[in-house]
Amino acid sequence: MPKITKNTHQPKIDPKVKDVLLLLGTGTFLAASIFFPGLPMAAKPIIEIVKESQYQKRQKEWAKFNPWRLKQIVKRLQQQKLVEIIDKNGIPAVKITKQGKQKILKYNLDEIELDKTSWDGKWRIIIYDIFSKKRQERELFRKTLRHMEFFKLQRSVYLTPYPCRDQIEYLRQVLSIPSEVIIITVSGIENEIAYRQYFGLT
Repeated sequence: MPKITKNTHQPKIDPKVKDVLLLLGTGTFLAASIFFPGLPMAAKPIIEIVKESQYQKRQKEWAKFNPWRLKQIVKRLQQQKLVEIIDKNGIPAVKITKQGKQKILKYNLDEIELDKTSWDGKWRIIIYDIFSKKRQERELFRKTLRHMEFFKLQRSVYLTPYPCRDQIEYLRQVLSIPSEVIIITVSGIENEIAYRQYFGLT
């Protein structure tokens, strides 16, 4: 009787535009030579950009996708100016553009939330000073704070009693505003009773 072996090969997934943009938005490296013939092939030099373990882990994210479909999406995103080809330490790579990052935020705007199941007794104050040339990024940041139900203390100053570091860090990375936003955590705040009532913490 012939030996029956189990097929462990996983079928490739057809990626969606959102999948590709989200991976690029988190800094996952994607060599452009895969999609555009004539560009230098990416090999060992990539390993010098990031640690080898990180590189291997990130490449697994791309390996699960159907390469033909991934190629089509990348080319379409380039035509829409949502991604671009850059030189990264001598290696052509696919990079998400400012417009692409804004599209990511729009994708996630209805999903990004704060954990409001419990309060640890501390307050988080968000202060931002985003340059005028980043008007779109500033408006998207402000809009997302409102969506997460932050309380506006003053212009460019918002308040919440709930942990928000992960969400704010995500916004920093996606909108490329790493140094324009400050998170301050305090154990007490003036007029606390009024804010507790506003957030339903009485």
